[in-house]
Amino acid sequence: MRRNLVVCGLLLLAACSSKKDGGASGSGSAGSSDPKLVEAPINCPAGNVIQDGKCVVAVTPEKVQAVAQQQTKLDELAKLLDKVDTVAAPIELVNAFRQQPEWKNLTAKFERLKTVDEVVGVLDNGVKTLRTFKAGLGEASGRLGNLKGELDALMASTGAAKKLEEVQAQVSSQVRSALEPLAVQVTDTIVNALTPLAAKLDEVKSLIDVTCGTAKLSGAGQQTKDFCTQAQAAFANANAYVLDFKDRPAKLFDDVAGQLELQLGLLLDAQSKKLIDEAQAKVNAALNLPPSGSGSGSGSGSGSAK
Repeated sequence: MRRNLVVCGLLLLAACSSKKDGGASGSGSAGSSDPKLVEAPINCPAGNVIQDGKCVVAVTPEKVQAVAQQQTKLDELAKLLDKVDTVAAPIELVNAFRQQPEWKNLTAKFERLKTVDEVVGVLDNGVKTLRTFKAGLGEASGRLGNLKGELDALMASTGAAKKLEEVQAQVSSQVRSALEPLAVQVTDTIVNALTPLAAKLDEVKSLIDVTCGTAKLSGAGQQTKDFCTQAQAAFANANAYVLDFKDRPAKLFDDVAGQLELQLGLLLDAQSKKLIDEAQAKVNAALNLPPSGSGSGSGSGSGSAK
């Protein structure tokens, strides 16, 4: 009997030891997985972002106003392009007269007048490029409007602030989407519109002035006289318009890009600043390129300036 009691006691001790080991093992397993630390949100004043765990001022009313001012500059230049018909008028006039029998008579007498047929295509392409540029200015203005909206939202936001990197990504994307295509369009406008228009409009005007003066002395018909009267005024107005406008696109891009880079500062990442500087360099380089239009495009004299 005593022997049986000893055996039972030993069995009970073994069972208790097993439970203790299991409990220790279980608790050790649970303790090996560290709980994930959840970063508490940081509340900052409106217009602040989080940088290195601290609130820093990123957006101010002055910065928002600076973006709005650049948008206004784009809109103002686009309004000047509402008058691009001033440049189209003499081209359309020449195109219409070139279809008349009297034009053929004049070109038969004045050999140099035949070069007008070659130049008209260049002028026509220049007007089309200016109209495309006007649309591009509208698109860039819209993108700056979107950027202003984002900055306004940051100015109004209170409570948990966004990290600087997150805001940088948003703002930099908006700035690049506005400036990168605008730089391409400004360069295209300088090379394919303003530079050739400034050179060729004056060239055609000089040819027509000489031709008209001689034609009148030699008894030109009424159709030629009417054309010469209209052409003189149309070319003068077109030349004045191009002379006034030709430096504006490059200056505009330099102003807008420079102000955005200066005012947004912290909100632009290094890559965006580099791209802006490269775009400015390309626009400025375009000012020193020779006039285009001496290639195959110059032969399309039947085009319309519309």
